Amino acid sequence: MQVCRNGIVYLNGEYVAAAAARVSAFDGGFMYGDGVYTTLRLYRGRALDLAAHLERLRRHAAALSLPVPLDDVAFAAAIDRLVTLNDLRQGDGRLRITISRGGDPDDPLPLHDLLRLVPTVLMTLHPVPVELAAWAAEGIAACVLAPGSARGGLAHLKTLNGLPAVLAQREAAARGCREAILVGDDGRLLEGAISNLFLVIGGVLVTPTGEDYLLAGRTRERILSLAAGLGVPCADRRLDPSDLHAADEAFTASSVREVLPVTRVDGRPVGDGAPGPVTRRLQAAYRDLVEKALPAAGPPAA
Repeated sequence: MQVCRNGIVYLNGEYVAAAAARVSAFDGGFMYGDGVYTTLRLYRGRALDLAAHLERLRRHAAALSLPVPLDDVAFAAAIDRLVTLNDLRQGDGRLRITISRGGDPDDPLPLHDLLRLVPTVLMTLHPVPVELAAWAAEGIAACVLAPGSARGGLAHLKTLNGLPAVLAQREAAARGCREAILVGDDGRLLEGAISNLFLVIGGVLVTPTGEDYLLAGRTRERILSLAAGLGVPCADRRLDPSDLHAADEAFTASSVREVLPVTRVDGRPVGDGAPGPVTRRLQAAYRDLVEKALPAAGPPAA
């Protein structure tokens, strides 16, 4: 199969050119955002912590009574094939796995007997943006959005209702920023539009609390564990915009972007305006974790 410029995607057991991929007009994901997803980074063609991502995907799908038709072995094989077809065996990639409800033209709003619907399984793979290395080295600018910019009532689940996060990213881009910080109705800081947020205040690594208000990502867990191993005191508590503006350091964390220093917020420097020492230690520790974990993922296929 010839790889087209836009790449190859996995769709319901087939590998097709991205430009030719189609789902039903009645698919629940398209119609209602009825589905879940996970996004993870591949390093030299290998997924980091795939089992944990798939476990969370299934857990979130179960909350929607949505079956996931592939087991871990089938997912791993499909991802490996996708890596080969997209010529990313030696490169880093952004993999997204999407599971949506499927649909029935004769029952466009299914409310009963949902298991009769065949879920749609879509996997897409793109190279990691080349700018990411510069962002990690130099830091990024972020902006704080207005209260009420949370991702929605199911913020603790990675559903396909992604419009609040998309609108937040568009606002950030319009303001010349790489990330938007979402704020709850009560004014508390929650998370980035596509990341979790961390501050360093008086030598303590602090992250917003509230499992019902934000998506506590897998990378967030890793960062807290790494910080504890480095002897950095950690806390999760309510944080307000004033805490962010007064912080010594700030960074965001996500599977694809890893640890990104936030050096400016709303046009004002964070700390001295450069990536701080705690952020640098955690960046190095995260990269070390990646290198140690990759052999457990198995050698790249020939």
